[in-house]
Parts: sequence; C-alpha cells; structure tokens
Amino acid sequence: MITRTLTAAPFAALLAALPLASSVHAEEASPFTANVGIVSDYAYRGWSQTDEKLALQGGFDYAHSSGLYAGVWGSNVSWLNDIKASKSPGNSLELDLYAGYKGTAGPIGYDVGLLQYYYPGNYSASWRADSGLKKPHTLEGYIGVSWEFLTFKYSYAFTDLFGAPNSDGSQYFDLGASHEVMPGLKLSAHIGRQKIENGVSYNDWKLGATQSLGGFDIGLFYVDTDVNNAKLARERVILSISRAF
Repeated sequence: MITRTLTAAPFAALLAALPLASSVHAEEASPFTANVGIVSDYAYRGWSQTDEKLALQGGFDYAHSSGLYAGVWGSNVSWLNDIKASKSPGNSLELDLYAGYKGTAGPIGYDVGLLQYYYPGNYSASWRADSGLKKPHTLEGYIGVSWEFLTFKYSYAFTDLFGAPNSDGSQYFDLGASHEVMPGLKLSAHIGRQKIENGVSYNDWKLGATQSLGGFDIGLFYVDTDVNNAKLARERVILSISRAF
C-alpha cells in the first residue's frame, strides 16, 4: 500500500487556501437545481388530479446563462384511473417535460417554451371507448411576460387537451401576482381562464401565502372554480411543503 503524508508547510498552505476555494465555488452557481414537495391535493387549473388526496411531487431543472432552460417534473395522479371504464389504464403518474427560453427587455421579463404532459399507462381501445377520451398526452406551447409583482402566461394546446376529443387549439390564460410582504413571507393570487375547443370553458382562482422556514417553503392556498356540480373542482384549502436544492 502506498501512503501519502503532508509536511507541515504544505498542510498549512492547504488550510489557508480552503476558504478561498469555498468562496470561488459558492460564486459559481450550478445550472442544475432540484425540488421536492408534498401537497394535500394536487390542483391543476382548479381541478383535483388526486381525488383531493396527497401528492408527492418533484423535479429537476437546467438553466443556461444564455436564458435557455429545460426540465422535468412529476407527480402522482389518480384522475385517469378514477374514470369508470371496463379496464383501468394503470396510470398513477404525470410527467412534465419542458424547454424554453427566458430573457428580459428593460423592466419586462419574458418566457417562451414547450411543455409535454405525459401519462404512462395502457390506454386500450376499450378504455378509450368507455371513457370517451383519447390518449391524455398533451403538448402545449406557452408565452409568458412579467413585470415587478405581476405575471401573465398564455398556453395553447397543439394536441387534444388531456384526451378530450377534437380539443386541439384549447387555450389557457393565467394572470398572477406575488409579493413578499416581509422576509420569507410571500402572498400570491391567481386567476385563470380555460377555453376548451368544442367543450365547456371555465374560470379558476387561487389565493395563498408561502412562508420560508428552515430551508422549506410552507404554503397554504384557497382554490376554487366556477364549475357547477363537480366535486373535483369545488372550493378547498390546500397545504404544501416543498424544498429546492
């Protein structure tokens, strides 16, 4: 076995260099980030995706200094299995794959990209016939702008929207506001309009607060829609706990 030892002088020099090395490393932020969280209900555009039950969620992102970015995000879901059909599609997962470009023009921020929703499962002919749906995989393009505490995002479905027949061309309008009222405490509000081609359109909204505590973000949100007689779109309060790395 070959062993290596440090003499006193080189060892002292190494210790002296460590703070500088740590400082340089801290300044070079990694382009990769990750996030993980748990929510009491996964609400998407006002609709529960988990039958108002818990969801475990997380993702990975890459952001280049040029403004280009890409990422993947996932969550457990139940809505496809909840649909009454002679055969279950065996789906319990949503995977979102996205890529785009972010930049600024003066005080205005902008964001443009593509988002692919993917639901692993077996969507057989019998399931599609019983449910009245096509395969739920959906591709949307989006454009977003931001100014100070305000954001607006427009999404357009290039495919049928989550399996609804003849719904390609559906659009979603998302207006939001977020403001940090004190260090670590952020208030937010959102209102959205889902326009479904050859279907029923509706509005949804959300109000909430997020508190940073010990490296975690704890959120409490009120969610509702103007959809009548739909259990999964009714008003409710959602608790979330998440952390970014």
